[in-house]
Amino acid sequence: MEPEAVEAAVRRLLAEVTTMTLATVQAGVPWATTVYFAPDGFNLVFLSSPGSRHCRNLAANAACAAALSPEVSSWRDILGLQMEGRAELVAGLAAKARAMAAYFAKFPFVKDLLTAPGETASRMGRVSAHVFRPTTIRYIDNGPGFGTHFILRLDAGRLIGLPQREDGD
Repeated sequence: MEPEAVEAAVRRLLAEVTTMTLATVQAGVPWATTVYFAPDGFNLVFLSSPGSRHCRNLAANAACAAALSPEVSSWRDILGLQMEGRAELVAGLAAKARAMAAYFAKFPFVKDLLTAPGETASRMGRVSAHVFRPTTIRYIDNGPGFGTHFILRLDAGRLIGLPQREDGD
């Protein structure tokens, strides 16, 4: 697989898959939660309550991991991303506007939830935008053969070099 095709496949997964599992840790105790996300380049925006367990964990330790994949019925069809990085609350008006624009583009119904009267809008009003900034993305695709992995390295949301084939683990 050519590096450009790997990057395109990663971007396609980020656009098409709606949820990621976010893994955090605090005081040596791991925690995983599933959240909706929207890509902003390679950065992933998610909305969560600052009081949720994963956000409290992130406030204490921003290092985290995430995984996403479409649902498949055979191991031969496994396709997904495994990522390492850091996540934080989005700060600043311009950054919040950008994050919410990315989120609304993928999930237009959320805008309606925020503006509708009632309990749902009240609950949605208590969530904050967060961003997961991957430093490493592993693209897994069993289609070409079991354990086919490519690694992408990132800095500040930008690729460092080309995706590289990696021996799977």
